[in-house]
Amino acid sequence: ARTPAELLAPRRPRRSWAPPRPGLRGARRHAYGVVGARVPRWAHMDLICGLFKGCGGRKFIGAAPSSRSTDLGWKREAKTPTWAEFFDFETYVFDCDGVIWGIDEGDTRTSVETINYLLRHGKRTMFITNNSNKTREDFVRELEQKGIRFGDDMSEEAKVDMMISASYTTAQYLKSQGLRKPFVITSDVGLLQELKNAGVDDFFATVPVTEKEGILEKVANSPEQDFFNSASMDGGQGIADVIQQHTDVDCIVVGWDMSLTARKIATAVNFIKFQEDMRQGDSDYKEMPIISCSSDAGGVFRRADIKDPKTGEIRALKVRAVGNGAMAEAISRCFDPPRSYLDMGKPSDCLIKALESPAGYHVNMSKALMVGDTLQTDIVFGNRGGMKTLLVLSGVTTENELKEAEGLSDASRIPDFFMSKLGAWYELDGSLPPREDSPPPKAE
Repeated sequence: ARTPAELLAPRRPRRSWAPPRPGLRGARRHAYGVVGARVPRWAHMDLICGLFKGCGGRKFIGAAPSSRSTDLGWKREAKTPTWAEFFDFETYVFDCDGVIWGIDEGDTRTSVETINYLLRHGKRTMFITNNSNKTREDFVRELEQKGIRFGDDMSEEAKVDMMISASYTTAQYLKSQGLRKPFVITSDVGLLQELKNAGVDDFFATVPVTEKEGILEKVANSPEQDFFNSASMDGGQGIADVIQQHTDVDCIVVGWDMSLTARKIATAVNFIKFQEDMRQGDSDYKEMPIISCSSDAGGVFRRADIKDPKTGEIRALKVRAVGNGAMAEAISRCFDPPRSYLDMGKPSDCLIKALESPAGYHVNMSKALMVGDTLQTDIVFGNRGGMKTLLVLSGVTTENELKEAEGLSDASRIPDFFMSKLGAWYELDGSLPPREDSPPPKAE
């Protein structure tokens, strides 16, 4: 505990090597650096597997030193970019939720027009999402449904290679570490499908599935689903019975579960504790890892019209979602001291390695722009990787939150640029590029 005087005292600047806090306030127990990427057809599998295996051992609790420099200087204020500044990059890395979809339909349309302009002019474009509820193929189809035009001569395989999802990176990590029997907390089949595609098909999941020609589908009204969705804890007997039926589980995988319950959390905790209580004295004992598809504190479902009780004014406010990282944190905090968990999404070191390595995507990070809506993941990821960063305010982060982050002197959380939305230039003139005499788009 701190005294009132200590609470009011100015904060001491953080050391430049300290990795950014995932939230504006408070430390978070998670690990950077356990992520990989799809292997381009020309790459050697053994080199990519080395990226996964090399990062798997890096497991931190709290603010631990990173192998990457985050000494960005205490500049550090974001500005609105000009069109020339935006168009000057070689590679563009886009987040999806809050940038392309999950926003107003009009903003989606103008964002898509902006990305299509880059594609038509030969700019290298990639999409990286911390969403684990779909496969990469699903995300590519969604991009095309929104209007992204990859080009008639691009194969389906090449399109998928432009997409990196948390479901895919999680599956590849488990494969690289020899983890084959996870307990998976999820509310959709995308993560399970990616696990199956990676050869990790002996999972026990909170979503019962059936397989038809290699494709997984949800099973409705199953006893397992009723068990996990129940609000009753029945004195813990049901949890003990379930664990007894799956004694070979070797890790806990936490996806983005839209129907997370206390029973699911307790089942994960007891898988870990039962193994620990029975095997901790064995010479070959290893703690069961908690693997989170991402470390996002939160997200945004949509905007809703809310009446201000003081003024009567109707305002379009963001409806917030619980993030994947917050769900993993709920499990972590059931232990004393809290357990660390491994982060499979942005801003992990191995995802950065996969982008820049010749064995991966071979991106020149100094000529790349990361575009995202979240300070905690997208902007930290871009800054730590040596990219320029553009924050759009159409998703999770508000302008007030950006100003608050600037006041915390944590340079890793501050973007180089910020705008109201990705399609702001298109809205100026109804086409791209904007006229040279057009005013810069408003950031608000």
